[in-house]
Amino acid sequence: MKSSLLIVSVLIFFAGNIFSQNVNKTVHDEKIDKDILVDYIDSTGLYDGMFGLYYKTQFDTYSPKSKYIKKSKAFIEKGDYEFITVLGDWCSDSKLQVGRFDKVLKELEIPKNKIKHIGVDRDKKAREVNIKNYKILRVPTFIVMLNGIEIGRITESPDASLEKDLYDILKEN
Repeated sequence: MKSSLLIVSVLIFFAGNIFSQNVNKTVHDEKIDKDILVDYIDSTGLYDGMFGLYYKTQFDTYSPKSKYIKKSKAFIEKGDYEFITVLGDWCSDSKLQVGRFDKVLKELEIPKNKIKHIGVDRDKKAREVNIKNYKILRVPTFIVMLNGIEIGRITESPDASLEKDLYDILKEN
């Protein structure tokens, strides 16, 4: 019994370490001579370091327009939506927009398991997360998925506001 418990504990420990390596991974980007976040990023990664200062400030101070939040909620309640943010922690637009977009998602009461953040380098590439199908040319790119299919995206900066642009995507589908 004790040996079975020990084996299970060791397996859980190693499995946790294997999966955690893909979260908040940093690599050195030679183009900018700086360590950057790549692959999946969780809330700890978003709040850490210099990027975290920008993220927290934008998240805390942004006030989405409630009329677009209310209208968007009506669509979100009817479908299986997922939101993917591809960002560069080195990018000024990412520093400005990612915290704001996450504030919109919070106001919409999107569950955390329906939100993904993926960090990329200056070449718009991740390391262990395959993002080729997303065809990322600029960051941040906010991708809206419905039932596993992309229905729209906001790239770099919104046309009107993040909440209005998101509403426009939702109402078209």
